[in-house]
Amino acid sequence: MIYLILPVFIALIAFILIYLSQKSKIDFSLILRILSVTLFVVYMFRLFSSDLIDGTFNLLKIVQSSAISPESTWFFTGFKTFFILFLRWLTVMFVAFGIVSGYFKQPSLKLSLGFIGTLVIILNIIFFKSHLIAFFGPGNPDLLSLRSIQYMIETVLLGVITVLNLHTVLTNKTTYLNVTLIRRAAFVTFVSLAAFMPQSLLYNLFGNSGVIADEFTPIHRITIYFTFVFMILGYLLMRNKKQEDKNLFFVILALSGFFQFFYIRRSGLGGLPLHLCNTAIIMMFFAYVFKLRGVFYFSYFVNVVGAAFAILLPNYTIDAFTISSVGYWYNHIYAFVLPVLGVALRVFERPTLKMMYKAIFIFSLYFVSMALINAWFNNYESVDYFFLYSDHISGMLGLERLQFSYVFSIRVSETVTLRFFWLYHIMLYVGFIIMMFITWAIYDMLFKAFDQYYDMLDKRKKMKLDLLGVNALKKKSELENKENYNGTDMIKITHFRKRYGSSKYYAVDDFSLTVKGGEVFGFLGHNGAGKSTTIKSLVGIQSITEGDMEICGYNIKTHPLEAKLNIGYVSDNHAVYERLTGREYINYVADLYMVPQKERDERLNHYLERFALTDAIDNEIKSYSHGMKQKLVVISSLIHDPKVWILDEPLTGLDPTSSHQIKEEMREHANRGNTVFFSSHVIEVVEKICDRIAIIRKGQLVGIFEVAKLKDQGLTLEQLYLLHVKKD
Repeated sequence: MIYLILPVFIALIAFILIYLSQKSKIDFSLILRILSVTLFVVYMFRLFSSDLIDGTFNLLKIVQSSAISPESTWFFTGFKTFFILFLRWLTVMFVAFGIVSGYFKQPSLKLSLGFIGTLVIILNIIFFKSHLIAFFGPGNPDLLSLRSIQYMIETVLLGVITVLNLHTVLTNKTTYLNVTLIRRAAFVTFVSLAAFMPQSLLYNLFGNSGVIADEFTPIHRITIYFTFVFMILGYLLMRNKKQEDKNLFFVILALSGFFQFFYIRRSGLGGLPLHLCNTAIIMMFFAYVFKLRGVFYFSYFVNVVGAAFAILLPNYTIDAFTISSVGYWYNHIYAFVLPVLGVALRVFERPTLKMMYKAIFIFSLYFVSMALINAWFNNYESVDYFFLYSDHISGMLGLERLQFSYVFSIRVSETVTLRFFWLYHIMLYVGFIIMMFITWAIYDMLFKAFDQYYDMLDKRKKMKLDLLGVNALKKKSELENKENYNGTDMIKITHFRKRYGSSKYYAVDDFSLTVKGGEVFGFLGHNGAGKSTTIKSLVGIQSITEGDMEICGYNIKTHPLEAKLNIGYVSDNHAVYERLTGREYINYVADLYMVPQKERDERLNHYLERFALTDAIDNEIKSYSHGMKQKLVVISSLIHDPKVWILDEPLTGLDPTSSHQIKEEMREHANRGNTVFFSSHVIEVVEKICDRIAIIRKGQLVGIFEVAKLKDQGLTLEQLYLLHVKKD
């Protein structure tokens, strides 16, 4: 009879809801959300019940010495028992899919629910009685028991959700029914199975493993490796996905962790979720579902450290395939992986040190609370929240004697005495705080590595786009037609103004300048005068607020690629890709500027000899000294023989030999009809090699001067510079 009632209920409710959404214009997504929340509430009752089929032992009859007869634990034949176990596994996963379906609209989720989910519901109805036997054991199960009623409501709700999703898919066939989406739905379903594996499944299929996952035994090491492999695969799988896909990924994992935590039936005071990693599972669920930043960052700073220790130093000494042992690993792997992946995949922003201080404050409250609760509850039942009362940690560190020698007791009543292992507690607290700071240092190092990696990817992407544009320009032969040569204006700045953001003040105001070919032109000014601002706009790094800038006749705003092809630029920070060798970096830049192989080899060999980098050119750049990196940047800026060579503070931090080499190259480059434009604080250098100089003060051009004429007037450049700067 039940086989007819349940599908009729599902079909009738689904039909009514579809009809109402079409005729009464009720929001279809609102209907799904109500169903999703209702399904979650109903399923919560299931989480607090035990199913006798979890006691199934060694279904595959793996040979092992055990007093338990496998067949005596099976409720059905071997094949049917396996089928029911697998169907229960699928059902839990689709319950999770159904719960999130009202809040996420990914086509792969709807496809999976609509087709595979509907099939699972049909099988659950057909094998409904078998499910009841799995709950209660062989016999005639009571259909009016709370567990039976809960399962019927759960089946109807999930059935309605799957049918509604199937209706959405079938009414939008062109959107959903394509090979790519079907493959993606199958992949999502398959991958999600691992997250919802019943904790009893290993015991059900294989019996006892005969080993304990501790003390770095092979199975313990495999578990540790799996933790990091899972995290890496999760990152690689989701790093390029849309934000909504990432959100769904984490909500599914958080829901899985929530389900897995309650899989084990806990009772008494010891069953309360007050242990640090137990609270982490609950906190991650609320953090990802409701986007609670404070809750997330507490877990990120505190629970990750605790989970890492629990994974490395487990306190379970029972067989690795038992429910308790598998549940332990599920909980701690989730507590470790979910916070780290959440930041790595940018679902939550990177934390700051200030956030860690807040986490330390909350952890301090937690630590004191657990010390009090342990002292209180142990008068009634043995509990050990955060290992404050047992010798689990002190035993590993050889501190049992210290722990139990320094005890502070408060007698509250005849039956209640509060005991505090005060010295051990202080040492544990301080040690944990130190580990949090060490963890922060590791996070900070990883953040910088990720920044460098993403920065390199962004730069490569931009360079590839620029290269495509340059190739297109080359085909049109535009570059040959508009080149300027020696004696014409290589640099022309007209009424340039630069203002940052919403500031009322201009960093550079009404700046005009012309530099011809064959000149070495010096650019002087104190810190903050506007030198770097002008140079960065000139090379196209930052925008121009007003005015125009031209390189070899090309306007940097309207023809940026053509202008940049004629520029060689040495920045003031000498940023390079440190994971490349020097030769790889030079070749990369040469490829961007389309320098023929013969020419680049000749120039590279010349500059390597000149700047004494021949022995280091095939080493990774990260091994270079500051001066070597600076000289490598100089070589990369000259590899395409630019008509305009722009250098921003090129001599800062160089030894005398390197400084002399660069000054010689600047002069020689100008003597070949090119332009050298550089800023510097070293007045003696400017005076020695420059033909003309410009002085900028508070963003405004003070004047342009010829060095030779200053000498004829008996005026040194230092005197001229101080004459204008002292006005500040």
